[in-house]
Amino acid sequence: MDLKPVKKYHTPRYPEKSLVLDKPALLKTLPERWKGNAYIGMALTSVLAFSLAGCTASSQDDKTISRNQPGKVTAAPIFEHGQGRGSFGCVSVAPPSFLSEEEAYDVIQEEAEKYGIVFERDAFELKGVEIPETKYYLKPEGESQEFSQRGEEIDSTRRGDLSLDGYDESRKIGFEFVSREDYEQWSKEQTIRSSVDDFDFSSTAKMLRQGTDGKNGEVHLGIFYNPMTPYQELKELGLEQDDFEAMKLKTKEMAAEELKKQVKDFLDWLKAQGII
Repeated sequence: MDLKPVKKYHTPRYPEKSLVLDKPALLKTLPERWKGNAYIGMALTSVLAFSLAGCTASSQDDKTISRNQPGKVTAAPIFEHGQGRGSFGCVSVAPPSFLSEEEAYDVIQEEAEKYGIVFERDAFELKGVEIPETKYYLKPEGESQEFSQRGEEIDSTRRGDLSLDGYDESRKIGFEFVSREDYEQWSKEQTIRSSVDDFDFSSTAKMLRQGTDGKNGEVHLGIFYNPMTPYQELKELGLEQDDFEAMKLKTKEMAAEELKKQVKDFLDWLKAQGII
């Protein structure tokens, strides 16, 4: 038997749901042979009333479904700009220059105030969220210390409270910037010892998003991370590792630009959600 698509549907002889909802009196129309049977009448009335009520509720729910839950954290996606990974030590894939929390706050607030958002420092605390356990030694013992995707992952959390780096009470918007200070505070003790410290701000931010989304706390939350700058990019700009001050200034400049992109994407997300 050959299967062929239906190109045209005939108009049904029974009333469609939308018509019945608009004209409920149609439900009173029954075949002549059914009108004298009380049991059939009662059964049809119950079934139709239940079915239509269910359909009506579903239609209304479809219009009102939203990720936003009153009293809960709605965490935006992580907007990836900047590698967010690097190491400091014998082999430095990214130079030892990080945006401080103060520098990051200035970048974030500068973009946010274009939409009338004013962030207060440490003005809101999330209770009982899952905080990532960061690691400094992301390479298995015995392997090269050069940073790569083959290292250990940041894959565990511990429950704790998180004081947001910025919060606008009037709009219920907040942010957390995953900084070097956070990375140190959240670190997990490891048995591996090395002369190289590894940093993975990107994975830490993703874990933090998972650990805060849907938790108690009425806030639309943006989570940003320290972008870092791969050493190879600096070499392509003509900066060498022995010119420490020039590298430090350039990495901060490049990191600020990448962070600004993260913030702009977050603001676009807020606009799409109808929050700003």
